[in-house]
Amino acid sequence: MVILLRAGGILREIIKPDVDYYTRRIEARDGLAIGEILQQVSIDKRLIAFIYVEGKVRDYSYIPKDGQTITLQPPVSGG
Repeated sequence: MVILLRAGGILREIIKPDVDYYTRRIEARDGLAIGEILQQVSIDKRLIAFIYVEGKVRDYSYIPKDGQTITLQPPVSGG
């Protein structure tokens, strides 16, 4: 299956976008949870505050469907 990972901020640099400025195309085995997919592409879960799929917050156990876009939100920082 193919999913799209989208991210901004520091996560954008880590996911290494290849579709557009914010998006990377990932090929993954059917049935893998988001947490497992992130582990495959070496993304540290500690850098993710929220995961959005179709406008809903999901956790690492969510199993995406082919063609879905997964948006990763980094923690907010600043001063």
